[in-house]
Amino acid sequence: MVLVLGACSNGDRPTLAERPPSTSATSTTAGAGSTTSTTRLDELTPGAENLLGYIATPIGTTPDVRTEPDAQAERIEIGATTAVGAPTTFAVLGDPGVTSAATNGWYKVLLPIRPNQATAWVPAASVTLTQTPMRMFIDLAGKKLRVENNGASVFETTVAIGTEENPTPLGATYVTELIQNTNPSGSYGPYAFGLAMHSETLTEFNGGPGQVGIHGTNQPQLIGQAVSHGCIRLKNDDIKKLVDLEIPLGLPVVIA
Repeated sequence: MVLVLGACSNGDRPTLAERPPSTSATSTTAGAGSTTSTTRLDELTPGAENLLGYIATPIGTTPDVRTEPDAQAERIEIGATTAVGAPTTFAVLGDPGVTSAATNGWYKVLLPIRPNQATAWVPAASVTLTQTPMRMFIDLAGKKLRVENNGASVFETTVAIGTEENPTPLGATYVTELIQNTNPSGSYGPYAFGLAMHSETLTEFNGGPGQVGIHGTNQPQLIGQAVSHGCIRLKNDDIKKLVDLEIPLGLPVVIA
């Protein structure tokens, strides 16, 4: 399996980690809901306000992704799995019940492709909808990573971020895969989470597409500094703690 987290550093060949059963992501039926605003949440720029923890997982082998909420709209080709074999997931924007009612059965989703924060539409009937109470926030200025569960902080740590030349991209994204590295003492540490985010200065790196991730490191003395090619580095003990939280694929991540 080739390395896909290509905006980090020279590292080791990964394998897809066995994703722990997620106690956070539970099946849900989105109701029609109500809103006091004339603008639906899915119409806003992706961010903490409209990434509510809803996750869409395609049913079948070919995700039905369209540029507009219309079966005749242009199709966007996205595989059923990521480059390392994780099931494709999408972070849903806004309240899916409200969006579906307004569009006759469609959800607006974030995509795991360039450009960053690209959005599209999927038929509600073509995906399984789940929701997690967890969200992750990365504060670049403070060099901090925080995970919240129902609004309460359950994990916080100091991280290393991208350099001024190759900065960590800003914006909303989500977790696309969990990788278990074959050499836990290597550059990427024991684990790496892939994000639906790509470097805005590197079109490719180390044979990968410049995908940004969150991973361990064999240089813990650099934590708290701006030293990576865009990825978020944690101490190895901290990346293990992050894995132990049983973060579901599709978890919203806001980088600011």
